[in-house]
Amino acid sequence: MTEDPRRLRWAVNGARTFRVPADAVEIALVEIDRAMQAAHFRTDTPDATTGVQRIHRRGSVVGDVLIGGSGLSAITTRVGPLSARGVAVTWVGAGDPQTTRVIVSLIAGSHVGGDFVDGVDDAVRALLARGVPVQDEGWSRSVDIDPALPANPRRAAELGLTG
Repeated sequence: MTEDPRRLRWAVNGARTFRVPADAVEIALVEIDRAMQAAHFRTDTPDATTGVQRIHRRGSVVGDVLIGGSGLSAITTRVGPLSARGVAVTWVGAGDPQTTRVIVSLIAGSHVGGDFVDGVDDAVRALLARGVPVQDEGWSRSVDIDPALPANPRRAAELGLTG
């Protein structure tokens, strides 16, 4: 199921799934890191047992309560450390024999959905500009990702990734 990215900007947490050649996974991770940092997310090192290759966090719980609860999120999501909280993960797994599947999923923080969508779109465009063939499966709701994968918010919460 492919979701309209405009809806994912504000209503629900989204996830983008695409496939790249197996030898281009590191390039994909570099572009995702770059784009997420440009969207004001900071990169955290994931625990190897979580099954994710990257965790990107933004804001804080305090900022989330102050901004998200006040209705100011539309104008203050870019203010940095006090912005609304958001957590995104990147999962990489087997695709078919020639490609590797990549899922970038916002597992917490719909208030930062606009910046997340823009960042992931930018990473995919950068991959294409570098000549990396991308088989784009499009956007979906993150809750529609396979429940066994850490890119699904429920599984991510069980693994302690949302905190």
